[in-house]
Amino acid sequence: MIPLFKFKIKGSSMSPTFENGDIVLVNRLSYLFEKPKAEDIVIIKREKYIIKRIAKIKKGQIFVLGDNENASTDSRSFGWTDKKEIIGKVIAKI
Repeated sequence: MIPLFKFKIKGSSMSPTFENGDIVLVNRLSYLFEKPKAEDIVIIKREKYIIKRIAKIKKGQIFVLGDNENASTDSRSFGWTDKKEIIGKVIAKI
């Protein structure tokens, strides 16, 4: 497994933090040594890969939100997500 990968933002769910077409660097190994925490921005795998901000954490599950709440499909619509669905933590915009 390659520990770092690029992810291209599609859509406006994370605006104004990230805009459509932005590219971010994602670390797959971030949570090998630390636990996810609120405010981390992560890539999770649902039906497709999505980028969201962790809002809450409880008992192995995360509640994620997009920064642009008017244009985001997030835990408000699909519910809590298992931490195992986290692909990696966003560490930089490139």
